[in-house]
Amino acid sequence: MTSPKSVCVGGYLSSGHNLDDISYLYNDINVCQFYYILILTPFRSGTTWVQEILWQIFNEGQVTSDHILERVPFLEMATGTVFPKPNYNTLPSPRIIKTHLPYSTIPKSATEDGKCKYIYVARNPKDVAVSFFDFTANLKIMENGYNGPWEFYAKSFVEGNGK
Repeated sequence: MTSPKSVCVGGYLSSGHNLDDISYLYNDINVCQFYYILILTPFRSGTTWVQEILWQIFNEGQVTSDHILERVPFLEMATGTVFPKPNYNTLPSPRIIKTHLPYSTIPKSATEDGKCKYIYVARNPKDVAVSFFDFTANLKIMENGYNGPWEFYAKSFVEGNGK
């Protein structure tokens, strides 16, 4: 199994599968015509919790065993083979989509009265660093995880050198 590679989108680091150009995804998301909710979060900031909460709010508290990415697509991963690109036209309204891309790089409504809503989740950067360290260290089993000391990782994180 191969894991997603990090790619640069609009000057920002993002994880994605074969994500050379995500502009074609934007063409599928007509934020003027439909009611979309885009969840914008940095890595390791509670994205899955927000996805699940929103999905349950709009589905009368229904609990399901369906994978969250089947119910709430991940914009950057919709180009891969593990989670193929969904047909956005068939998603129930409101169409909830998550992304780790910053607000400046995602689709926007063409007019101020657009129906798209944006939810941004922020988390204490110290907590993000610890969570991301743990996450990347556990990727060692997939042959591309972080394999160094916390002190070096924390220094690189603070300096923005997470290459």
